[in-house]
Amino acid sequence: MTNETNRPDDAAGIERPWNEDPWDPVLPTDDADTDGMLPDLRAYSKQILIGLAVVAVVFVAWAGLQVRRIATQVDAPDTAMAPADNEVIEMEVVFPEGFTLRQIAQRLERDAPGFTAADINAVLAENSLPAPFRPEGVTSYEGLLFPALYRVAAYETEADVLARMIEEMRTRAIANDIEVAAQRLGRTPYEIIIIASLIEKEVKIADERALVSRVIHNRLQLDLELQIDAALYYGAADGASFADLKGADTPYNVYLRKGLPPTPIASPGEAALIAAMNPADDPSDDDELCTARNRREKRDECRLLFYVLSDTEGRHAFATTYRLHEQNVAAAKAAGILP
Repeated sequence: MTNETNRPDDAAGIERPWNEDPWDPVLPTDDADTDGMLPDLRAYSKQILIGLAVVAVVFVAWAGLQVRRIATQVDAPDTAMAPADNEVIEMEVVFPEGFTLRQIAQRLERDAPGFTAADINAVLAENSLPAPFRPEGVTSYEGLLFPALYRVAAYETEADVLARMIEEMRTRAIANDIEVAAQRLGRTPYEIIIIASLIEKEVKIADERALVSRVIHNRLQLDLELQIDAALYYGAADGASFADLKGADTPYNVYLRKGLPPTPIASPGEAALIAAMNPADDPSDDDELCTARNRREKRDECRLLFYVLSDTEGRHAFATTYRLHEQNVAAAKAAGILP
């Protein structure tokens, strides 16, 4: 190979000199075949700068679009995005303890789009869903749907959701040995659920559940009217007066009728179920509730038989005789707790 300092020009057929690299001058010791042969990159600087400017403009435009997209999402957090065809949509629905069937239907309609109270009531009216513990001849599902938080999928039907709630009640009741407790108390599992529903609607203070349970079981054993106000109001029109309800001859008037109402009056929670299965013990003879009895009253066994509201927090005063109960009622009226 010869050491040439000129090169042919492809376009004009003439020879032009190479531009010497100003940053790498020729030295005596350099290899003549390579030194000084780099082309002048300054000729391409304009194209390089233009290219970088184009890239910068494109990047800024893309970044601006992303910022606007994020800002739109932040400004409108409630805007629902269209779900993918294969996406499963779930909604959380809470059914509080003590809800009736009517309230359950209304809550499902409110919190689960696509469900209606009318459709739910229609499914219940068909009476085709299996209902554990319900005796033959009873068609109501009242009290048999367990109150809790449920995740309702968009593909579920009203019957699917109701069946899950019924199964949850069965599971909770069995887990707490309802059949064993019912046999021990001389009741059926369905009667235990009825008692639990009465406790659920009557009691606000947790440690009173077992005491009210004892009152109910005692009055049933002695064949006394239960006289529970919550049962009177079951199914009653809004605004109905207590006096009118107390005088009405209905299956749920436990002032006029002895025994339990024909169905539960609400969906009891697990705590109420446990209380219905495990009533508190009656007070001992040296308990104040027993010692307050007069000589004639002490001839009978000391049992919890009465309770009445005693404060605005929902606590009750319990009594073992009607005379002592009347004293508690008078005290509640004097305190403005009762009318």
